Amino acid sequence: MTEVIEGAAYRRHDLLLGFLSKAEVDAIFAQNPLRLRAGQTAASAHSVARTARSRLGLYEPGSAEALPGAVAPLAEEIRRGAVFKKEYEAKGDYEFVSVPIASLLSPQMNLDFEYVNELAGKLTPEVNDAADFVFAFPSGEIGEPIVKGNTVVFTSHAPNIAVSAVPVLRRTDSGFEVVFEAKGRPNFVMVARINGRLVLHNGVHKVLALLSRGRSRTFAVLHDLQDQNQLGLGQANLSMFAEANYTNGGRPPLVEDFNGPAAVQVLARATVNVYRLFAQTEDILAPALKAP
Repeated sequence: MTEVIEGAAYRRHDLLLGFLSKAEVDAIFAQNPLRLRAGQTAASAHSVARTARSRLGLYEPGSAEALPGAVAPLAEEIRRGAVFKKEYEAKGDYEFVSVPIASLLSPQMNLDFEYVNELAGKLTPEVNDAADFVFAFPSGEIGEPIVKGNTVVFTSHAPNIAVSAVPVLRRTDSGFEVVFEAKGRPNFVMVARINGRLVLHNGVHKVLALLSRGRSRTFAVLHDLQDQNQLGLGQANLSMFAEANYTNGGRPPLVEDFNGPAAVQVLARATVNVYRLFAQTEDILAPALKAP
């Protein structure tokens, strides 16, 4: 539940501080609008989380399994769709599988706990393969923007809107229309297999929502990668993502660690993502080229 502190709204986030160094934790709290619970300091919270991490057992790799027959038709329907063909099939060899949540490496160190709860509310109390499959592979959604003058503004609770970088030209009776397309980003649960390990490439909040509702496995699209750099981790500069700790370490950070003592609860300012498009015309005179 969002808390209001000194007139500002805050949401609970969980951070995997147990997998970070002191310098990294200090920088995170110095550079971000975060609040700890009463009686905690960044140093004390980090110390407790680091101790908890040292007591964790070694990583046990899991294996992907074929889809149950009941959801195979749903997978084929997605395969035939434009999103899968453009965003997945054209970029790699993906297969639909079921993977154990306990074996998934986390691709990020922070989590919006309240968003996990919101997603969990969309799941049935009991395991339902068909419903859980649809949950793992949602269609992109985008809210209607507002238009003011030459500006179009979209807002979203997550960075899930994609705007075409290259406009499309459409001929009209009197000239051309110049069109930019804004659409929901593909947001499938995606897993990469590297060095025999399963890395959750996308879908941390969804997977933790499934875990909170008693699921031990998640459906995902799986692809094989040869190098960790191919993951394009957004926080790749953190020590927890160094190859020695991540794809080669004895105990890498796992998705399920967000529910354990190596994670620290904080309050982070509630935010929305804003996407602003504006049209600008410019009349330029350029010298004509000399005839060859």
